[in-house]
Amino acid sequence: MSGVPESNTVTGSAKNGISDSTEENSSSGHSKDVSSFSSVSDTKVKKVVEYDQQKDLRTLAELICSGAVQPERAGDIIRSNSMFNPLFKPSFNEVETKCMEVYEEKKMETKKILGNFDGQISLSVDILSFENHIDPRCCGDYLCLSAHFVDENWKLKKRVLCFSSRSVSGPSDDSLHGYEDWGIESKIRAVTVNNGKCYKEMVEHVKRHIQEKKEFQLNPVFPVYCCGEIFRVMVQDAFDKIEDIVHKVQQVHSFKTSEPLWSTIWLNLQEAVKSWSTGELSTKDVIGSNDVPSPEEWKKVEGVCKIIGSIDEVSEALFYTTPLTPNVYLYHLHELHGILTKMSTDSDSFNRTIVKDMLKKLDEYLDNDMFLLLTMSAALDPQFKMRYIEFFCSEVKRKDEKTQVANVLWAMQKLFDDYVIRFPTEGESCRSRRWKRSFRVVQDYQQFIRSNDHPAKKSDLDRYLEEPVLPWSPDFNALSWWRTAGTAYPTLSRMARDFLAMPMSLSTGNGVYYTVPKPADDHLVWLKPGLMNALMCTRSWV
Repeated sequence: MSGVPESNTVTGSAKNGISDSTEENSSSGHSKDVSSFSSVSDTKVKKVVEYDQQKDLRTLAELICSGAVQPERAGDIIRSNSMFNPLFKPSFNEVETKCMEVYEEKKMETKKILGNFDGQISLSVDILSFENHIDPRCCGDYLCLSAHFVDENWKLKKRVLCFSSRSVSGPSDDSLHGYEDWGIESKIRAVTVNNGKCYKEMVEHVKRHIQEKKEFQLNPVFPVYCCGEIFRVMVQDAFDKIEDIVHKVQQVHSFKTSEPLWSTIWLNLQEAVKSWSTGELSTKDVIGSNDVPSPEEWKKVEGVCKIIGSIDEVSEALFYTTPLTPNVYLYHLHELHGILTKMSTDSDSFNRTIVKDMLKKLDEYLDNDMFLLLTMSAALDPQFKMRYIEFFCSEVKRKDEKTQVANVLWAMQKLFDDYVIRFPTEGESCRSRRWKRSFRVVQDYQQFIRSNDHPAKKSDLDRYLEEPVLPWSPDFNALSWWRTAGTAYPTLSRMARDFLAMPMSLSTGNGVYYTVPKPADDHLVWLKPGLMNALMCTRSWV
């Protein structure tokens, strides 16, 4: 294994005195694995063990593939668990082979599920990182490609398709095309990545490839840029502006943890400001007066903490939502925009500059590729519909609000027309098959019908938007609502299901606070690339 020494049998932890890998396997760029057991010599016993071992091997492999047992703990589990035969002493190669068999079986099952799925699938490309100063061979970034969809029971699902080291293959290499092996190119609706030029170029490359496989060229692949990353960048820029002051604060106040989370830095600074304001900080051990924050500098730190505190409130309300679906993002980003706008007039000149820089970044996120996605997703929330889009544009897009609202409605109608043709309701199938031959003409014709003076049957979209919005509730579940409303809006509910599957952020919960790439699983990065990928995938499938 790349990352796992080739040992004879599984006896204990890779971290507890396990023998090193052979020279051949060390060259693969990984290290460590599980050690060896003594083999059974008696022929008759071997026959019994051989029969029982396959059953135990399967059980152990399934436990490892599900994440219930970590690879390096396999030996301990075998010795301590009565479910295994006392004579069960497999080699690591045998365990690895069985894990790969389980992976291939589960992959075929998952491939069948995705192949039979009649909706659209969204992809996400996340970058994880691993650092180890003792053994740097596993250090580096790892690429995780995942599929997201809402199943027939309206449950949000995530399946890892590929997990690989970026030290071997960068984000634009062939490994990124892990989706090609799954036969889902024609079903891909969106690709979510971090912000940055290299990721945008990568998305465009993937879009071009996928679009060639699409049956309808007007059925677009949307690029989605991570919302959590915008929060991180805004906060990090604020910290950068007081970096020298933070070093001084650390001279008089010990930070409790060094975790790379911006929320942790903020809480430590808050505690330091509180201690300073009550006179509890001591400067007697500080060498020079220049190493102690001045009152003016303490005020700057206090102001930054207030700004970041507001961002934290919105982050907690947004990224801890369960299930986190795209329809809620615009509301929370609108809320953050209003808070920052107010602070830009109330704060002193130093903090005003910080807030205005944050607003600029937030406006760029809302203005560019994400505007239509965020607004259409919100419009598919029966608590918002187009009424909220009008309200949002009146506050945030004051200059061209009517044009922006019209653009959102036009985009929704165009996309809905696509669904009408691809998924005809009962009685329209024959007509739809003929119309597929001339898709552009069909869309133009439908637009002509809508603009004609003669009364026409209202579409799902028309009826949905005309009905009153629901009262606001913080516990509202859009997936549950659309599951029930599917009979009333058969075509629009398909469109809603595909939109609600799009991940608007690569991180949720605590993961959104990282100031560096999230850590990769340190139990898996030591393994061979094939086994590492297999375990990362199967643990998301079971």
